[in-house]
Amino acid sequence: MAYFSLPSLTLPCYRFDYHSHFGGILPVEDETATATQAVQLPVAYTQQGRDGTIEVDVNVQIAQGQQLSLAGAFGGAADAGQGRRGALSLFLKALALMEESNPLAILAASGNRQRYERGECIAEDIYIACVCLVRRLELADLSGAAATDPVLYKTVRGALESIAKRSSLPGAVDTLAPLLPTLRYFNDKIYSASKYTPFDDAYRARSFALKKLRAEPGGEERYLQWMAMSLLYLENEGIGHAQLALGEDEIRAANAVASSYNTARSTQYKLLGHTSAVYGGDKELERDLNTKLLPLFQDASLTEVVGIDLLGSENKVGNYAELFAFLTEQASQATPPLTQYFGSGANARALQFVNHIHCGEGMGVAADNRSAIGYAMAYSAQLPDAPFYRAYADYVLTCLAAAQGRQADHPRGSAGTHALSDNQVSGLFDELFRNDALTVGGLTLRRYDGNSARTRELVAYAGKRNMMALCESLDLASAPPPAGAPPSPPPPPAPSYYTLLTAPATLLSFRLGHAYYYRSFVAARYPVIAFDTNLGSNAITGASGLFASVEGYRLNRGFRHLDGYVDTDLLAAVTDTVMFTGLQALSADQVNQLMELARSAKTLPLLFTAGAPVITPMLSAAMAPIIQSIGAANCYQGFQTLVAAMIGENQSRSVWFAALARALNLFINWRCYLLGSDAQGVEHTDIQDEYLRSVLLLAYNLVPFDSAPGATDVVGTQLQQLVGDVAAAYWQSTIGPLAGYSSQRQTTATIAGYKAPASVVTVTRSAAPA
Repeated sequence: MAYFSLPSLTLPCYRFDYHSHFGGILPVEDETATATQAVQLPVAYTQQGRDGTIEVDVNVQIAQGQQLSLAGAFGGAADAGQGRRGALSLFLKALALMEESNPLAILAASGNRQRYERGECIAEDIYIACVCLVRRLELADLSGAAATDPVLYKTVRGALESIAKRSSLPGAVDTLAPLLPTLRYFNDKIYSASKYTPFDDAYRARSFALKKLRAEPGGEERYLQWMAMSLLYLENEGIGHAQLALGEDEIRAANAVASSYNTARSTQYKLLGHTSAVYGGDKELERDLNTKLLPLFQDASLTEVVGIDLLGSENKVGNYAELFAFLTEQASQATPPLTQYFGSGANARALQFVNHIHCGEGMGVAADNRSAIGYAMAYSAQLPDAPFYRAYADYVLTCLAAAQGRQADHPRGSAGTHALSDNQVSGLFDELFRNDALTVGGLTLRRYDGNSARTRELVAYAGKRNMMALCESLDLASAPPPAGAPPSPPPPPAPSYYTLLTAPATLLSFRLGHAYYYRSFVAARYPVIAFDTNLGSNAITGASGLFASVEGYRLNRGFRHLDGYVDTDLLAAVTDTVMFTGLQALSADQVNQLMELARSAKTLPLLFTAGAPVITPMLSAAMAPIIQSIGAANCYQGFQTLVAAMIGENQSRSVWFAALARALNLFINWRCYLLGSDAQGVEHTDIQDEYLRSVLLLAYNLVPFDSAPGATDVVGTQLQQLVGDVAAAYWQSTIGPLAGYSSQRQTTATIAGYKAPASVVTVTRSAAPA
């Protein structure tokens, strides 16, 4: 039957985050995310300062009740006013960014205004916020001020600081409170990714704010507290094992915090040194690898640093061959400096050196898909002038009125499509850049929109090109042919980079982050390479190109936040993208053997008895990289459970065969069950959402299954166990023993739907923290 239901699905914690970024973990503001108990960590490390080596030795403290967010980190003491102070501080630091390092001013002064300036979309967000605030603060002299004028931001900052100071006086009228909803709205636009904020812009804003925090009196300790808060946020989410990427300039401090935290809390939070030089010019990545990242693996004190992370803004083609050439050179040495602290020895950081390569995502930014002001700078004969900015400011205020009117006309939502927030500015960006457009001097302005056709085209183009560029690099010979005339007979060609670097003796592991395009091809051609899947962040930021409209984006809240509706056409498309489960995925021999089993077995128990010597080797071969950790017998037991649930009392041998094939495909696709958040705060994700989303996709692909009482519970339990067991086995195979920490947090959900085109699945979820 096409209708199905999992009425009481209770998921334990998925304890792993295989893809995150230290700078993006904390949400912008979340009053529900707090420290349930005080934490103290002794942290000691050395770092290079302007005047030489600096010894840092502090006791980092997180108070009970501390809000685990950027607002909490920037808001000072853990009291009732922390969130308020933090929200104001974050917005003031955004204004300081525009005073000191305005991306739009940098672009205007550039000789090449066709290029995308990192941060220009958040710069425009801040400018729009100032246009709204100028009217509310009655700063008439700044009406129509240029986005590149630092006086605008300095004056607004001064006005807000004065209001905050007056509001804090005893008995004074709190004139800051009415402004806070607007400040918080724009903080979300600036410090986290959205339909209109590329994720790399949000990281630009966070990086600047943290550097300002670190430079304040007592800033180093508050900076370390931010790191510890990020790890506690992961722990509260139920994550005991994580691989977190950050820059070489921050990794010594992070290593000290992570090491102390792991010891105190029995967690396994590991670090990856990241670089974006893969998109630079020739030899740029090679220089980064040799001068910045290699020293991290020669320093015995950096015990939590277990690999490298190749970042991916992906609007260019990556130079992956330079990474593989570097790794080949390291592997050729008798005692490779890169992997000297890896393996099974007593002082090993991990069993294998992690190579985490972002590939197959993208932001979709380009010369013609960017901030509206940047677009005007690139495509106008002259830079925007005073009439331009007056027209732009008038347009912002007109659209603000339109957004308020639209919201008043739609006061109600539904369980799956919530009403807009009542913060005075909700819907403004849709009015500005989706529902209308501004034309100035004959030029119609365009703005980056994660759901637009142009963004989806650019994302797919960049993602697909990069996946193929990676494959082409993996296939390159690991050594050039000898110079001169070839000898007779010619020597065999050098092995490919893939063959050489995935040999067990190299102690290297490879995992592709995102891998959203052409994954089935890569999985079949390179069976040792793993993937991590983060569908939530890809959907929320537009990197997956799933939604053709903002309405489709909002309607499928059930897919993005696992509480609402999901179009079945979306589920089918996503499944085909990240874990193809069609019969064509099986070999001819596998199909013939499964058909013979289904035909010849007279009862289901006899089917499973006869199937053990046939199917167990198939499972072992498919899961070869982790089979020693997960266990072949354990896999076959799970396989039997799923097949039995799909068959139920049905005696049709075609149903038996279909159940065998679908269950085998689930295990063949094990590499797709390594889940990552891609940074919870920047991407608005939760690893438990990713877990439930994976179970939803797997369950949908198993339909139809037995609807008898208890059978649906078996399906749900077995699927979540499979996903969790795979994650644990991969960690044990690449990093080492599991952490002692184990959260008792659970997620309870009800899933129901109809498996057919143009239908719907509903997801209703409630979290039950331990």
